[in-house]
Amino acid sequence: MITRLSIVLFTCIAFSVAGHAQQRVVNDAYLLSKRESDSVKRLLPGTADDILKVNRLIYVAQKQSEEDQLNLDYSRNALLLSEKLQYTEGVGHSYASIAASYQLMKRYDSAIYYFKKATSYFHDNGIKEDYYSSLLNVYFYLGDYPGAMETISEEMKLAEQTNDKIRVAHCNNILGYIYFKQENFPESEKYYNAYADNAIELKDTLLIAHALGEISDVYTEEKDYKRAINSLQTVISYSKQMLADTSIKRTYIAWAPQYIAKANFRLGRAYKLSGNLDSALYYSLGSLHTGTHNPGYDTAAFYINAGDVYRLMKKYPEAIFYLHHGYSLSREMNHRENTRDAAQYLSQTYAALNRYDSAFYYFQIFAGLKDSIVNNETKMKIAGIQGQYDIAKKNKEIARQQQIRNILIGSFLFFIIVLLLLYNRSRLVQKNRRQQEYSRQQNELFNAIVSTQDQERKRIAQDIHDSLGSVLSAAKLKLSSLEDSKRPLAPDQLEKYHSTLALLDDAVAELRSISHNIMPATLSKLGLVAALQNLIGKMSGRSAVQVSFTTHGLDERLEENTEISVYRIILELINNIVKHADAKKVSIQLIKYPKYINLIVEDNGKGFDHNKAMEEKRGIGLGNILSRVEFLKGNIDIDSSLGKGTTVIIDIPY
Repeated sequence: MITRLSIVLFTCIAFSVAGHAQQRVVNDAYLLSKRESDSVKRLLPGTADDILKVNRLIYVAQKQSEEDQLNLDYSRNALLLSEKLQYTEGVGHSYASIAASYQLMKRYDSAIYYFKKATSYFHDNGIKEDYYSSLLNVYFYLGDYPGAMETISEEMKLAEQTNDKIRVAHCNNILGYIYFKQENFPESEKYYNAYADNAIELKDTLLIAHALGEISDVYTEEKDYKRAINSLQTVISYSKQMLADTSIKRTYIAWAPQYIAKANFRLGRAYKLSGNLDSALYYSLGSLHTGTHNPGYDTAAFYINAGDVYRLMKKYPEAIFYLHHGYSLSREMNHRENTRDAAQYLSQTYAALNRYDSAFYYFQIFAGLKDSIVNNETKMKIAGIQGQYDIAKKNKEIARQQQIRNILIGSFLFFIIVLLLLYNRSRLVQKNRRQQEYSRQQNELFNAIVSTQDQERKRIAQDIHDSLGSVLSAAKLKLSSLEDSKRPLAPDQLEKYHSTLALLDDAVAELRSISHNIMPATLSKLGLVAALQNLIGKMSGRSAVQVSFTTHGLDERLEENTEISVYRIILELINNIVKHADAKKVSIQLIKYPKYINLIVEDNGKGFDHNKAMEEKRGIGLGNILSRVEFLKGNIDIDSSLGKGTTVIIDIPY
């Protein structure tokens, strides 16, 4: 998985953050020639108490990256002088310079401490500077996502308080990434979509392309490879447009090649996971040959992904070459996630080559870097690899002594086994054919029964409504004519007359109710959505249960049998809730996707023993629901336990 350190660097372009604040302190007037830089190295605190000297010390500390301890000395001198001068901004920037020096020395705990100290110092003194992005850089190197979550939450509060829309976009992006790393993909997609909305609102093409790239990672993990690939092709298209458009910002042109490289990397990974290894290799190698200078952690991830594709293609020499290169880059910069991934793939590659010593070596590295799931589990896995390695050595030694005997015994057993397998296979094939034929016949019979029942219900409902309903209506008209006759009715006759009219009204209403229960007229004439809205409207007026109904995508009507079956399923579920669940609220969602319909019914009732109900398939109408779903070749998932309500999720293809 590609790292998000580049995300932090990218969003820093859009707004001022602490790392860049140091650079702003040193303007063009302070840029030193090599001779001037050497003279500054000889400066000590107390020899020139001026602010210019503090800025120069910080500047030189940044320029001497090859001498880590010297950087730290300059930064500390700048801090001492700033404190002596009571130069507030200088103190904060000096803390940050000390942190940056520790980061170069890979002393990340100290770097985190001083970046936090710099940020809190600025906030305490009312200065609008911070080092949240620098902190995120360190946390992502360490794979410390709780620390990253704490940091981005504080930054989001600041962004919302200042109504900084670009920074809000950055925070949504980082939140999406953190949830992504926790494999909470719904939350991740929610924040990435918020990031994309922010980018669209800002009309920022570069941010839009970046958001599409991030969302594609979620699609890939959810195995929706088609959507992931489409998003990434859009990223490449946007990036190429930015390269060709001379009117856009120069910064965008500089970032566009890196976006193309990352999109190629992600395409390689999507194709790899979908099993299209040829395309995976093409795009994975393309990420390395875009002709752009990518950050070291990205380059390492590109090599690691290409190596893993070669491993899956069983081209082990190429796999080892690329994986070792990515592993070396990751170890050099102490990037934990890339190092972990490279070690895992190297362990698997060497295991495939039966080089268990190397496989065990890299598995130990992988287990040590892997997120702390359970220490005992990690130890068991290491012990298992060690055991496999020891067993392999013993088996190799024993095999030499038993080779001849095993060949003879094995040949005989193989012959017997082949005969048995051929016999069993013949029996299984015949049994499977009979079972398939029986299942087909049962399914056809059930389909015929269900279709016949639904059509008969429809006919009976129509007949009741048209014939008996017409008779009752005619009777009422005839009876009503008595009131208009020239001879007035006696008082006792008038009372009987009105009672008879009321009875006829009740009969008509009851007739309509019976007809609707058998087959709602709304369902036949207006379709599923209208019938459900009518059903829920009537239920809300008669029951204490509060029902909410939402639908999406059902603008066109479905096939008649499908509409009837879905209506019957929902009706059965509602009846179960009203009769058995003691629920106060019910939520019904009906969404049409390109290939299937998704139905979700939730209640806050008392729930039931799901396992027992699935075994019995009776008593709460569950058998009827399961039969309907099976008839529609759909899938059903029921989540319920006593006292915790019930959720039913049904997917029905169409």
